[in-house]
Amino acid sequence: MVRQPPLGKRVSLRIGPSALLRIMPPGEILGHDGPVTVERREGSKGARTRMAILDAAEQIMSEGGYAAVTSRSVASRVGVNAGLIHYYFPTLDDLFVALIDRGADVNTQRLARALASSKPLEALWKLNSDRRGVSVLDELMAATHHRPALREQVTAQAERLRGVELAALAELLPQYGIDVERFPPALVAATLQGVALLLARQGNLGVSTGRNDAIAAAEAAIADLEAARHTSGHS
Repeated sequence: MVRQPPLGKRVSLRIGPSALLRIMPPGEILGHDGPVTVERREGSKGARTRMAILDAAEQIMSEGGYAAVTSRSVASRVGVNAGLIHYYFPTLDDLFVALIDRGADVNTQRLARALASSKPLEALWKLNSDRRGVSVLDELMAATHHRPALREQVTAQAERLRGVELAALAELLPQYGIDVERFPPALVAATLQGVALLLARQGNLGVSTGRNDAIAAAEAAIADLEAARHTSGHS
């Protein structure tokens, strides 16, 4: 059991599947396989310190890779001593797991907003094209090769997010005139995410050959689909 300091008032949120296609208020977490109860601690100095530690770890990971994240580097970035980092996160695995969980919560909210927007496929494309987010994701994925606990956590969160996305796409795709028998939600989600992630990674690497053309073609195709959906009265 990871020891945690008291972090102030606990706020319990209970969300059911009916929340799937509405915009999520700040702090609310979307459930998929039945209602989900989420506890959020807020309002204390401890909560702010914990948040600052996570922010610093994510920044360091984005800049220098997961191997650059140490208790000393995080403490230096936050402006505290390394012992305080261990107080909140006894091991680096605890810190990485907390980063994964926080990222999943944020991405769940972003995904819900994208799916509930007036242009869902365009919003999904932009969500998956976030280069900084892709950079952090790639570093966490690299860390899972050496840290089994992280692999289990990343897999669980990825499965949850994909389930939410597929359930929503099953309802949305017919609105675009897409035949879900020929192009099932799993294929559309994998294609959209796969292309977006590849182009984001190319951008992070500095690969430019053909990249802008591919982005323009993808965005034009998505714009055509959104226009067709609008014409059919679903915007």
